Amino acid sequence: MYKFHWLESKQLDRVTNFSTEIEPLKYALQNNIKAYYYCTYAKEPKYFGLKNRIIYLSSFKNKYIKALEFRIRVVLRTLRIVITENHSVIMVNQDLVAHVLPARFINKLFKQNNKFIVDIRTTPTRPETFDRDMVNFHKKFNLAINFFHGFSFITPFMEKYVMQTYKKENYKSVNWSSGVDIDLFNPNNHKRNNHTKTFKIFYHGGISVSRGNLNLIKAVEILRNKGLDVELLQLGITVDNVITDYIETNALQDWCKLLPPVSIEQIPQFIADSDLPVLPFPNFMAWRVSSPIKLMEYLAMGKKVLAPNMEAFTDVFKSNKELLYYFNTNASDPVLELKNSIEAICNDDNFVTFNKECSSFVANNYTWDSQAQKLFNFAQKL
Repeated sequence: MYKFHWLESKQLDRVTNFSTEIEPLKYALQNNIKAYYYCTYAKEPKYFGLKNRIIYLSSFKNKYIKALEFRIRVVLRTLRIVITENHSVIMVNQDLVAHVLPARFINKLFKQNNKFIVDIRTTPTRPETFDRDMVNFHKKFNLAINFFHGFSFITPFMEKYVMQTYKKENYKSVNWSSGVDIDLFNPNNHKRNNHTKTFKIFYHGGISVSRGNLNLIKAVEILRNKGLDVELLQLGITVDNVITDYIETNALQDWCKLLPPVSIEQIPQFIADSDLPVLPFPNFMAWRVSSPIKLMEYLAMGKKVLAPNMEAFTDVFKSNKELLYYFNTNASDPVLELKNSIEAICNDDNFVTFNKECSSFVANNYTWDSQAQKLFNFAQKL
């Protein structure tokens, strides 16, 4: 049985939803796959019951020294792996490609059979610096194009977008997307607590202008001014102060709530208590190529979601498009488009707050086990 070594330049204790890292490790443990995850931390190491599988390659408190230490230890750890192991898989994100090249060269020099994968879960996410950041992205990724054995992407569209830059044929790749823990996000275990006439809109995750959260606030504000009994709850880290400033300046606090992040175990109840989860992302490449975990979590809880009509969402459903409400990301006025879409749903006499088909779709297609299986099967066949 091969060993799987997954290294990411990530501070795991700062991640609000760590399922992408933790759930594949749980799957590996349950299926006798020797998989190990290497990362760093900001304040304290967290193990989530996987102390023998999560390995922290940092110990210094100063963040600059810690970052340097982590990169040095990545180089040393991967060198040790290729020297002492012969049929292992080493997977890194694009930021660490250059740091494992010494191990890749030693692997080749000593004719070891270890394989190297680059895993792309995201592109740069700042619209104002996106083009410049993508140049740096490709400088890192290009090293993997020349020296790695396989490529992993979060979505097929991500693969298409990244690989269009290169004239590489017959390469080996896998797509494994975000998934959901259907035992945790089980609607049977989270009954709705608040049965009021108020139509409740919900969002959780990063809260920023680039994600469309301010547009969503303004859209709901218009509906409130029209007399609709609707409220908005957004849960997560607020990135842009302009959002909190807008709420305070316009005195929207009675119906527009911003709450800090909560544990993942608390999120299903928030979803259960809502009527309509909304993903207000604008037409920006970083969101088009993504695979939002929150989408799977909403669906698992039996909620139809209002989402943008772009690839990260439309490619998921194909013949099951009726499981989502879509808004047009090419509309000239994104606030008005969101407002009109929400209003139409509010006024739909056939609207229901629970849709069993949404839960079944995720259970059949997007569990973390099914996604982890794709990754580990690919690694074994390299």
